[in-house]
Amino acid sequence: MLRSFFNAVTGMDVSRFWIDVTSDNLANVNTVGFKAHRPLFQDVISSVTIGLNVTTGTLKSTTYGAGAVVDSTQKIWNIGNFKQTGVNTDLAIQGRGLFILKDPITGANLYTRDGQFRLSRDGYMVTSGGFYLQGFRLNEDGEVVGTGLENIHVQQQLDPRSTNLVRFLQPTNLNASSEPPPTTPFNPNDPTSYNYKYTITIYDSLGNPYQADFFFVKTASNTWDVHLRSDIDPTTAGYELSGDWTGVQFSSEGDLIFDNGVIQRELSPDGKKYYYYLNPSSLTVPASTPSGGTFDASADWRIYVGESLVSTAVNVGDPIPTSYINQYASDFIVTIEQNGYSKGDLIDVYVLSEDGSVVGVYSNGKSLPLYRVAVAVFTDPEELTKKGANLYTSITTPTILLAGGSEKVRSGMLEMSNVDIAKEFINLITAQRAYQANARVVTTSNTILDETVNLVR
Repeated sequence: MLRSFFNAVTGMDVSRFWIDVTSDNLANVNTVGFKAHRPLFQDVISSVTIGLNVTTGTLKSTTYGAGAVVDSTQKIWNIGNFKQTGVNTDLAIQGRGLFILKDPITGANLYTRDGQFRLSRDGYMVTSGGFYLQGFRLNEDGEVVGTGLENIHVQQQLDPRSTNLVRFLQPTNLNASSEPPPTTPFNPNDPTSYNYKYTITIYDSLGNPYQADFFFVKTASNTWDVHLRSDIDPTTAGYELSGDWTGVQFSSEGDLIFDNGVIQRELSPDGKKYYYYLNPSSLTVPASTPSGGTFDASADWRIYVGESLVSTAVNVGDPIPTSYINQYASDFIVTIEQNGYSKGDLIDVYVLSEDGSVVGVYSNGKSLPLYRVAVAVFTDPEELTKKGANLYTSITTPTILLAGGSEKVRSGMLEMSNVDIAKEFINLITAQRAYQANARVVTTSNTILDETVNLVR
């Protein structure tokens, strides 16, 4: 029997397999995040005969091929084109990473390039199949809390929070050309006893709003007193929330000066910054409000006025680095924020491009960073095994990264399939021709066998 019969059959088999792979690529030309794949063929050797030419000393070999086989398929990990969708929870990765998903039934991790996420009834970011998107939890300052992956959950309701932190922001300026008030002592009910008044809104633990006033009193050249007052209970005379920050010093250049007796210094919880604040021991905070709400104890209150890197040495009499309060001969400008808020209901959610921070927007005007999308990076993408439904599994552990850097997240976009239709059509024609050629070999081999049989007639 001729070898060509069997060789041609293997050629027909691998060509048919190539057509199968090509058809799968073309079928998924509009599948989000789909990665095209290609077959890898190998030749098969039946036997090799080696001979030696004793005259010339050269080797000769005769190889008997046994056709071809499909070794495997290889995924092509080129990034597909991005399509803008306008849906806040649609995500795409600009890089080679994959989104990490959690199977709610088995708890196993799955991976995908398909960023079609939505918010479930319970507030989780999920795929159409109900798999949870994984990320790292953030605090209100957008800093990662802990190191473990969590299901990204968007709070549907934001509980009220009582104020215990007030922060001066840039630009804030105390008018250096002001003259000290003629009236002493300071009286919040006497406008002639202070130079400037600024009002903010603070909140108790039930979310009730109250007005708090900052009074700025110039006592001497480059020296100010700052008073904080809030008449929380209008039926009670006096101020239930009060604090005095006296002897605030400025340099002749208008910079706030570090004074160990007036401005305190501490290390922030993240270990990265120094903050300068009003000594909390001078604050008087009521135990409760008429509505039943409370404020934190006075020891927990902070009024921040600047910040600097830990490595920056600050001595008594030095200007505070990056101070948020200055004194120049221009109009009063006061910019202050506080950390309290009333109850809020979720009205929108969006994901920041680049770093993948998931932000909830609430009816109380608060935008809260909640989670940061995690990205899995595999050194060898062939370690991934297709599971269907745009999902991959792997027996190896990937490198888990925060979105950003080399693995950027694009929100409101989806990565389309990377299938190139023109190339797939060429592959389809090539596979078809190869199949036809191998089929012709079968026909030719059959004709040769007919001639051989006819020799005996």
